Amino acid sequence: MLNALSKNFTTDVDFKVSYSNFPQNKVIINELPKKFKLKIKGLGFDLMTYKLSIKKPTLIINLSKIQHFHQQTTSIKYTTLSSSSFSPFLSSQLGNQIEIKDIYPDSIHFLFDERKEKMVEIIPITELNFEKQYQLFGEMLVKPAFIKVSGPASIIDTLKVVYTDSIFIENLTETTTKTVSINKIYDYYQLTFKPNNISLRIPVEKFTETTIMVNVDYINVPDSIKMKAIPNEIELKFMIPLSKMSSLSTAIFRAEIDYQQISNQFNHKLKVDVVKYPNYIQSLTLNPEKVEYILKKQN
Repeated sequence: MLNALSKNFTTDVDFKVSYSNFPQNKVIINELPKKFKLKIKGLGFDLMTYKLSIKKPTLIINLSKIQHFHQQTTSIKYTTLSSSSFSPFLSSQLGNQIEIKDIYPDSIHFLFDERKEKMVEIIPITELNFEKQYQLFGEMLVKPAFIKVSGPASIIDTLKVVYTDSIFIENLTETTTKTVSINKIYDYYQLTFKPNNISLRIPVEKFTETTIMVNVDYINVPDSIKMKAIPNEIELKFMIPLSKMSSLSTAIFRAEIDYQQISNQFNHKLKVDVVKYPNYIQSLTLNPEKVEYILKKQN
């Protein structure tokens, strides 16, 4: 054993690498190595002593000392450092008895982009399941509606909206407020957000099914023509929040047929369009969907 340790050997060791003093107005947009793989040569005893040492040194690369850059695009610059430039430090940590034969990677490439920030809209990603008769009542409220995002200019310039993490809620029966985070996918693009947490209010109300009869109106009818639908009223069926039942009336609806569509019809029926209705009703259907009509000349 002792005889073997007194001989020269070649082996590989990992050497941790970290980075300090990132420029405040720049963002590194490529992945940097977290370690060097060194091929080293030395006596077996010296190699074993290093490998068994509890505390391994770390190479800290000071980015503020990088002075020379090459322009790649309008905002992106790059530079390359040869790994051999760190050999003196690495050798001092390994000891004079150990020789560095090779370093991998042989160089470190740095891609710097200008740091930029702007306000963008937040879009929540939700999957909501409701108890029977309960539904979303109105729009979900995202607070804040816009968020400050900071990151590489090449990404920020094309960013229009950001999405939250997915949120899944079952058996909803009442208005609920949840705290959600911005989707983790943006970490890959080195984007940061302020604030980090978003409040999402989900308005929920109980709905009931009801019907109402609405007269059919007419549009684009010449003054010389009198038009009449048969039938002249239709039934609207829909789901409505219970809180809105007391204000339900025919005045908040409008159904109509268009005289100008007659020339495009191959039968004596026209499609009825519901052109006015409250935005809080759901599952709107009409019966009948088409009506016959009578035309008479006005005196």
